Amino acid sequence: MKRSSIQRTTKSLLNMRERIRFDLPFQRNSVWKNDRRSYLVDSVIRDCYIPNILVWDNGDGYIWVIDGRQRWESIFFFADGNYKLSKGTADFNGESIAGKRYDELSSEAQFEFLTYNFTMTEFRECSFEEVEEMFYRVNQSVPLTSTEKTRVKVGPAVREMVQELGQHLFFEKIAFTKADRNRYVDEQLIWQFIASASKQDIDFGGASLNQFISNLDEVPAPVTELVEHKIDFMDAAFRNWDQAKRKVLKKVHVGSLFQVVDYALEHGWSEDQFEAWTESFLIDRYSVDSPYGQICQKGATSKGFVAKRLDLMLKDMNQFPLQLELPHSPMDHDA
Repeated sequence: MKRSSIQRTTKSLLNMRERIRFDLPFQRNSVWKNDRRSYLVDSVIRDCYIPNILVWDNGDGYIWVIDGRQRWESIFFFADGNYKLSKGTADFNGESIAGKRYDELSSEAQFEFLTYNFTMTEFRECSFEEVEEMFYRVNQSVPLTSTEKTRVKVGPAVREMVQELGQHLFFEKIAFTKADRNRYVDEQLIWQFIASASKQDIDFGGASLNQFISNLDEVPAPVTELVEHKIDFMDAAFRNWDQAKRKVLKKVHVGSLFQVVDYALEHGWSEDQFEAWTESFLIDRYSVDSPYGQICQKGATSKGFVAKRLDLMLKDMNQFPLQLELPHSPMDHDA
């Protein structure tokens, strides 16, 4: 492994932006909030110290960021005008810069921003595994979630399949928070779908799920097809739900809904019938004090509590009075 350090101005980074890559598998998403980004930009304008950015040169012409994504993205987003400096930002050389976007700054403040020198430490002649190890060493003070750690261990074929499933429109309907997506909770939910479709008798979270998904070399075609079919079914069922109704499509409920779709399919339910039951169960009759509601407050992914939630759902589905959808005949029309 070889390394060297060079300095790059903000302006030069903006000019080479197309070559900078933030998508190494272990990288976090954009998790900084605007107030923290603002503080970094303020540090740039005032020429304060900012730790080195670590990058990897693997010979493909790109600059792969190992550590420093949040810092560089903060710079790029500010230059794009995506956020303002926070209201608490102190004046700079007599200029009030609080609440301003980049193009609202004076030429002096813009000059300081563009000419700041970032120190970039570049690593060469090293393997992906060495780069990954370096990332974890550097980020020991910023704990990664178990999901973030597991993403690195997932095989390429499984990772590609999970990412493709994650593009399904159904995942736009799920009530993920921004923090959920930044922490790859959407991908973890797909891992649960795969485990369920594979008939795995495990906890759907923590070490059990992580071990299962990281040990997979590929997802068998029948499992992939079943997962896709059930996602399609749920997507069609909730196609007309507005934002208010979609708020109930939280991870804890969606994971269970995915499993009880089996009952719906086995008993010939249509997507509309499944939607009617879901609305009745999770909206009209739901209460945090109900047996199902109480279980949802506990051990959301533990095997025992998952089984109890499913049992309550299946019993309710069995008793639910379906509105039968009978085919129309010519005799039904007025003469």
